[in-house]
Amino acid sequence: MNLIYLLGAGRSGTTMIATVLNAIPNVRTLGEMHQFLEYCVYDKECACGNDLSRCDKWKSVLENILPNMDVKNSMEYSSQKERHRQILKYLVLGARDESYLKIHESVLENVEIAMKAEHYVDSSKYIARYLLLRESPKLSLKGLFVIRDVRGVIHSFSKKVQTPRSAFSTIIYYYAINIVGLIISALDRKVIKVRYEDFTNNPEEQLARICQHVFDKKQIELNLQESMEIPHIIGGNRLKTQGSLTIKKDLQWKNNISRPMQIFYYFVTLPLMIINRYKI
Repeated sequence: MNLIYLLGAGRSGTTMIATVLNAIPNVRTLGEMHQFLEYCVYDKECACGNDLSRCDKWKSVLENILPNMDVKNSMEYSSQKERHRQILKYLVLGARDESYLKIHESVLENVEIAMKAEHYVDSSKYIARYLLLRESPKLSLKGLFVIRDVRGVIHSFSKKVQTPRSAFSTIIYYYAINIVGLIISALDRKVIKVRYEDFTNNPEEQLARICQHVFDKKQIELNLQESMEIPHIIGGNRLKTQGSLTIKKDLQWKNNISRPMQIFYYFVTLPLMIINRYKI
């Protein structure tokens, strides 16, 4: 199975990028697949608004998985293995976990049978999940490490929706995830870095770069539409309920965060801001 994995910090634009990737021929965006087993257990809603068991795209996947897997125990086991605190251990000692791979190879094999695409997009973001899946001989894995200006991330987490964070908590989280992401993108040739701002400024150029990485430099013809339909995804942010989205840069933070605080956040995260070419 060919899997495109989006990794990085939350609120960095992965839902938008995953939606755009879904428009590439023979690519199917699945959403945040680290939540799939939870969606199975509680029959949560797909982005289309239907419960997963009634969604045209996911129904047959569930019918094949539920009778053959202890889904609740698999969910709990996977949740433990995918936690951020496991990342350092995986980097130092390796991430080979046969029990984890058995669970998620089975899930992805059933997805492939039901959806019949050539490439699939998992926008889970969890770096521990990427390191675990990277060990699978059944997956051809390519990664996109997505990063965004810390001030945009802080502003997004400040909204009282989904999982809000304080600015202090966001900065700690931003450092931890993005330092590891930079290390992996530097050492792992299967991962490239994609800046959210570059993607929204010039999506055609960034898509061409992504396609060169993912499809071994094949040229992909793609005419981006002004409005992109949200696919049948697991998880994702509140944008998924809108049915479609447009590619545009979210710069609300420039208006809603005072200039002194913008400068403060910049200097608090200065090493990452400089490495990733963000301006004050």
